[in-house]
Amino acid sequence: MTQPCQNIAERPLCDTPEQRWLHWRLSSVLLGGGSLAIGWAWGLYLPDQDQVAGIGILFGVLLLSWHVFITAGRGFLTHDPSTYSDQLVALAILAAFVSGDLLTAGLVPLLMEIGHILEERSVTGARAAIAGLGKLRASTAHIIEGDQERTVDVQQLRVRDRIVVRPGESIPADAVVLEGCSSVDQASVTGESLHEDVGIGSQVFAGTVNIDGMLLLEVRGVGLDTALGRIEAHLRQAEGTKAPVTRMLERYAAIYLPVVLCIAGLTLFITGDVGRAIAVLVVACPCALILSGPVAMLVALAVAARWGVLIKSSGFLEQASAVDTLILDKTGTLTLGELTIVDVLPSTGCTAEELLRTAATCGFGSMHPVSRAIVIAARDRGLPFPPPCEVHEHAGVGLEVRSGDSKLLLGRASWMNERGLSLPTTDERGGIVTWVARDRNILGLISLADRPKPEAREVLDTLRQQGIRQIILVTGDRLDVALSVANELGIEEIHAEMLPEQKAEIVKREQSEGRCVMVVGDGINDALALHSADVGVAIGAGINEVALGSADIALMGTDLSRLPQLMVLAKRTRDTVNLNILVGVSFSIGMLSLAAAGIISPALGALLHNGGAIFVVINSTRLLSLLKESTDEPDVE
Repeated sequence: MTQPCQNIAERPLCDTPEQRWLHWRLSSVLLGGGSLAIGWAWGLYLPDQDQVAGIGILFGVLLLSWHVFITAGRGFLTHDPSTYSDQLVALAILAAFVSGDLLTAGLVPLLMEIGHILEERSVTGARAAIAGLGKLRASTAHIIEGDQERTVDVQQLRVRDRIVVRPGESIPADAVVLEGCSSVDQASVTGESLHEDVGIGSQVFAGTVNIDGMLLLEVRGVGLDTALGRIEAHLRQAEGTKAPVTRMLERYAAIYLPVVLCIAGLTLFITGDVGRAIAVLVVACPCALILSGPVAMLVALAVAARWGVLIKSSGFLEQASAVDTLILDKTGTLTLGELTIVDVLPSTGCTAEELLRTAATCGFGSMHPVSRAIVIAARDRGLPFPPPCEVHEHAGVGLEVRSGDSKLLLGRASWMNERGLSLPTTDERGGIVTWVARDRNILGLISLADRPKPEAREVLDTLRQQGIRQIILVTGDRLDVALSVANELGIEEIHAEMLPEQKAEIVKREQSEGRCVMVVGDGINDALALHSADVGVAIGAGINEVALGSADIALMGTDLSRLPQLMVLAKRTRDTVNLNILVGVSFSIGMLSLAAAGIISPALGALLHNGGAIFVVINSTRLLSLLKESTDEPDVE
């Protein structure tokens, strides 16, 4: 007996009807487009076999338009306003058939279907994001009952169960530490760049990873009642409530379609001339109007692709010009996403090189990110250091090693004080500070931080020139770390130590005040905010699949300078589409008037009705000029 889906990791396997429907439509587009191309090429190179070419084109038209006519017919009978664009396309196809222009009858549905598939593919991104969360969950948990330990499925966990989590294991539930201390990688939930040092009484979250110490935990939240579960619930709610992208054509199709039919009917009724009525339908073929959005969109996609950018939703093109508020994640978005050494401050009698070599010896046997950063820095500077003979790691607080006859210490100030070492009073700036000692003598301190990207300040200044009135930094990092980055980049509003749902609440608060919000982030902890935003932009070559599924745009590189360029692309695309629609509507009205007056015959109408479409194509290809502009100096129009 087939079992129903029990968790989010399995759900995509059960949610196949929509995927199969999308695959059917995509197959029709590929086969129909191929048949159309073969028929056109056949007629071009073998003009004496035009009948064979016509059969190929006709087959392509049928493959491409069957879905359009089904949807248009159903919408016509049910008066569904969401099908007006399909009804308009159906009218265009019929008018092209009447005029004998089979190639146009195939091109119109081809471009429209490509646009629809792109939109529907962006919707499935939300489901992919939800499915990706399942990979973060531990599948099993180790429950402690008295003196016994047993392994159970994570779904069997209950609140107040006691569980043990060993180094390298994923934490299966939200919990509080009862015994032990360790460093926990919480980037998936909080986005914090530094691993969190936890001890008795500390809170830990499901989906995070225990790094270097064994923890005894008491479960406080399971399933959907965890931070990770709330991300899933919010994503599902956002998937169901976020309005689909408004098709620009539907604003005009609701009026245009009945007007054309009325004009053709009135022309036939008043004149009794069937030829005039046919001419009206022929010239009314709204090719320019139908192509106004898809052609510009396809050109914009080509430009963006050359920049290494994936545009998943036309919502970006509709909303970007109205964006006035930018919400940014810190780690991996504004910063490099890794610890680097800021200062090496030796005590009197010690050199910076000696301090760094000693610290590298301590950190050589540890996987803690502070240790790794110090070792890498020493190697980059060409400083030789001996590996330690013995290593004793005090999880989350410090390292005690032996090198030769010396006892070396590397760790936090509080840990040094506990070991009876007196530290000088020092201003511990934002980031993290670690102290180094040899045989009870303090050698100095090393300051580390996640530094802003080199281009970040210039990009933010450019975005302000483009009309961004408010820039907000929202991060899961500590306040002192956020303040350090914000001060360096000139950001005034800061929200630190934010969980994913709190980030989404900030987005909704800004939207409730009438602002159009763009969110830029790179991790799972940004997924809710990305999905809630008017425009969501995921950034990074290795973008997390949850963030990618939740965003409208994906920057496959880490260069923030693409943001101003994308703003320019969106605004110009919007202006191009609006001009295309204006010309398309004006051209159709003019041609309808001439046809109804008997000035244009059906044959002449068939010849002239493509004039607007030609303008639309030429006007849309002007977007390609953006590729010639300097990537170092984005347009700020």
